[in-house]
Amino acid sequence: MQTERSVLICIEKITMVKNPADTKLTILKVALQLFMENGYKGTSYQDLIKKTGLSKGAIYHHFKSKEDILISVFELMYAASNETAVFEPESIVKDEQSFIKLYIDIKKAQLKGFKKFLGVKKLNFNKFLFFFEAINENNKLKLFGTEALKHEIKFVEKCFICLKKHGKLPKDKPPALLAESLHYMIEGAGTLKYFTENVEEEEDWIKMYDKSLKGFFKIIK
Repeated sequence: MQTERSVLICIEKITMVKNPADTKLTILKVALQLFMENGYKGTSYQDLIKKTGLSKGAIYHHFKSKEDILISVFELMYAASNETAVFEPESIVKDEQSFIKLYIDIKKAQLKGFKKFLGVKKLNFNKFLFFFEAINENNKLKLFGTEALKHEIKFVEKCFICLKKHGKLPKDKPPALLAESLHYMIEGAGTLKYFTENVEEEEDWIKMYDKSLKGFFKIIK
C-alpha cells in the first residue's frame, strides 16, 4: 500500500489542476475528455472553445494548433505513467511476489490518478482508442510512443535483473528478453479487453495484470 500511495502522490503532483486559473492545464484536461468522447479527428477548436468557455485567442495563446494540444496531452499522460522512475527496484524486488506487488501497486496508482485527473468514478478504456488513431497519423507521436515503450520495458527489465541477483530467475533467461516478452503479453491481454469488453471497473484491469504476471512466471520457470 505504501508503494501505491507514493506513486499516486507523484501522479497527482503532475496531473492535478492545482488552480482554476491554470488555463493551460484546463485546456489539456478538456481536450483529453473530448478526444476520448469524439476521437481526435472528431474534435474541433470550436468544441474546445465551447467546452472550456475560453476564446479562440486564449487557446491559441497556449497552443499553436490542435496537433500541438494533442502532443501536449500525450506528454501529460506520459508524465503520469513515467513516475516509475522515482522507484528503484533494487530496494523492493527480491522475489516473484515483490515483483508482482510493485507492478500492481504502480498500475493501481496510475488508474486512480487518471480517474482523479478526469474527474470520473469509472474509466471506460475503450474511449482511449483515440490514441491508436492519433499515433498512426502523427510521426511525432510515433517517436513519443516509442520512447514511452522503451521506458516501461526498461523498468520491467530492472525488476528482472533484481530477481536474477537474488537467484530467483533461471540462469538461461535474459532479463531484457523477459521484460519485452512480459510487456507485449500484457499489452496483448489489454488490447483484447479494449476490443471485446466495455471495461470500466479498475478491479477488472488489476485482475488482468495479476493473472498475466502470475501466468508469465509459471511459463518461465
